[in-house]
Amino acid sequence: MGFYTQHGTYESVALFGQENKFQFPKPEGLLHYLLSMVTNSGDWVLDSFAGSGTTGAVAHKMGRRWIMVELGEHCHTHIIPRLQRVINGTDQGGISKVVNWQGGGGFKYYRLAESLLVRDKELSTKDAPVYLINPRYNEKMLIQAICKVENFHYRNDGRLHGVSSENRFLHVTTDLITQTYLDSLAEDIGPDQSLLVYCTRRRSNLEAPDNIEIKLIPRDLLAKCDFAEDK
Repeated sequence: MGFYTQHGTYESVALFGQENKFQFPKPEGLLHYLLSMVTNSGDWVLDSFAGSGTTGAVAHKMGRRWIMVELGEHCHTHIIPRLQRVINGTDQGGISKVVNWQGGGGFKYYRLAESLLVRDKELSTKDAPVYLINPRYNEKMLIQAICKVENFHYRNDGRLHGVSSENRFLHVTTDLITQTYLDSLAEDIGPDQSLLVYCTRRRSNLEAPDNIEIKLIPRDLLAKCDFAEDK
């Protein structure tokens, strides 16, 4: 193992320079050996603690598909620059000569969204937390988040904000749901379709048809998603 650690350090210096070398890099040769034993070309490889991106770099060169997760700044200082060099073929270190790597492919980069719900610091007590919609969320972000939580496909089509494979639709609003509002929504769907409505406020005496379900934000989201505790 001492050999692998030392060799990984050499690779890190070559990739990122002496100042930005990664503290505990894994050598590409070790990852190549492990992935050769347990995966085949086209398989998915997951690294939940990506570090300097060695797993993704090796998997890419080996013709595997990969997912890497990293919460630190390593995404920008190490992983993205490294994978860009792998793709354009300028990274000829590690296992590149062993697998005759000449570049190719690509990747998508996603940022983890902030919490949909956050604790209201003014209204919350130790034993009775109060949650509200993250003020950083705009209307589109709110709709897309609830689509994710409720397994709807987001769509930008009037007031039907989401659709599921069961011909069920979603409407999200921060306005007060009155009987008039609800009746107008009922006109947007057919008798064999159904509608899920998420709102922050509603009249207590609403008469909803059987094919319309009403849920409240944040009450009906608390058990469905993670949110910031701000301890």
